[in-house]
Amino acid sequence: MDILSMHNGKHCVPEWKWHVPVGCHPGFTLWSIWGGEGQIMLGKNCYKLSIGDVFFINYENEVNAYQSEHTSLDVRYIDFTLQNPDILRDLPEHRHFDQYHFVLELFNRFRLAEQRNNITQMEVWLQALITEYQHITPTSTGAYTIKIDELCRMFQQHPQQQYDMSELAQNLSLTTDHFIRIFKQERGVTPYAYLQHCRLDTAKTLLRMSNLSITDIASSCGFSDIYNFSRFFQSKTGMSPSRFRN
Repeated sequence: MDILSMHNGKHCVPEWKWHVPVGCHPGFTLWSIWGGEGQIMLGKNCYKLSIGDVFFINYENEVNAYQSEHTSLDVRYIDFTLQNPDILRDLPEHRHFDQYHFVLELFNRFRLAEQRNNITQMEVWLQALITEYQHITPTSTGAYTIKIDELCRMFQQHPQQQYDMSELAQNLSLTTDHFIRIFKQERGVTPYAYLQHCRLDTAKTLLRMSNLSITDIASSCGFSDIYNFSRFFQSKTGMSPSRFRN
């Protein structure tokens, strides 16, 4: 893949809107949602935006996007042009990543490489992002697959909430033990272990990519105090949150 130009950017401002007429952009954009809510229209296709959404925009259709009134969108993107743009013409315009922390990390690696003006590394991370975007994970088709997928997405997007496993089981008309067994069949771990994994991923992402205090990060991951958060983080990573950040 011969990349002619590339750069990263960010949108996170009050009352943000975006409009691009057909053909007014010379290349492609990988456009990712890191927070907030809103809506984007690519031609006649309308998408409600949430964290984990990534769009491959080729500007063959008009683009209109805006954020919800009460939640500022946090958008990170990479603009790029190719020597042979036809090689990416068949990519879908939208994908939602349940395991979005890995994708966000690739965007962050690209940003850091650009800060160092390391063109080779920028190409590596951009190609890794495109490869991940192209990859389609096979989906299982169990009786509870869709409900479990929705539950996992809720854990990923709202790790700060306190969840009652018996209440979640009730919502699926299951006993708690049966719910845990089904969840483990679908995801390979118990729902509580999955939630803790989401909290750990969120903590790592916020420590690497935000200026939030460790107290605020603890709260964003569902911990009532910094002591319990630090103990949890160290037990999983072998280092304190402060050391991980530095």
